[in-house]
Amino acid sequence: MSKKKGVRALYGCSQQSFYTVAAVVWANYNTNILKFTALKGKYTPAFAVAALSALAAAKLLPNQETRNAMPESVRIALLPLAYNCLANQRKLKSYIEEAYPTTASTMLASAGNKSYKAAYHEGWEEMNTMITDADLFISNNTATLEMASANMPAAFAATYTTDKTAFETVYKNYLLTAQATSGDTSDKMKANNKVYTTMMAMLKDGQLIFETDETRKAIFTFDTVLGKVTGNGTTGMRITASDSVSKVNITKFTASIQPGAVVAVADGIILEVKMSEALYTVVISAPGYNDLTINSVQLKIGIMHRLDVELVKI
Repeated sequence: MSKKKGVRALYGCSQQSFYTVAAVVWANYNTNILKFTALKGKYTPAFAVAALSALAAAKLLPNQETRNAMPESVRIALLPLAYNCLANQRKLKSYIEEAYPTTASTMLASAGNKSYKAAYHEGWEEMNTMITDADLFISNNTATLEMASANMPAAFAATYTTDKTAFETVYKNYLLTAQATSGDTSDKMKANNKVYTTMMAMLKDGQLIFETDETRKAIFTFDTVLGKVTGNGTTGMRITASDSVSKVNITKFTASIQPGAVVAVADGIILEVKMSEALYTVVISAPGYNDLTINSVQLKIGIMHRLDVELVKI
């Protein structure tokens, strides 16, 4: 029996980024619809309605979450646990450097520190590797690390193991759930690719219409819009909200962020908020919807954190 091949995505980005790009460029189309209609008769308001309906339908199709597209609820649960593990690893690094001044680099490698960078950037598998290696290293070298109470505290080994177990419990449950619910997602991928093909044809015409207007040509260029959506190099949040049932984007919503008492109001599909690196709590509200509170949103320097939420109607 031949192995069934999956359908490959035509778009070179994450699924959620693709959905956001599509919503943005169709909003740009509606803003410039008279220019499109002048080029081709098919470009009507109904054309955009059909495209956005196809986008919403694609979002509604079942989707197997993968390690690279972890559900936001799981990610939010993991963040504070990962924060504890990373903090413990930094302390362990200090203890190793104190206890092994001439062989510190070798010992750090044995203690999983080579996985620290990837773990810091939400590499969950690397986090799992790091804490497993480190916990074993502490167990095998406790007396040397403690240096007769002059270095590592006696309680640290138990603290490391406790925080390791807390992270592993959530992460392993996620992996088991993902494995149990895995299945053929070709229908969703086919729908996504159809949305992409329709969108790219429109973008090609948009670039033709605005070939002498670099500013407007840019808003009909997939890679340019994708760059704005992902926001590489900037620290902060890019927030989108959609209806939990229809999956249609909500364009009027408010984000209240603590600490800092920041209140930002969206007037479009994407709400961009530039913030400093820290751990935040975000409350998303919109007329006619229940408020949504998101705890432990960890921002990192140079990264525009994506926060794509679904709101439930009152």
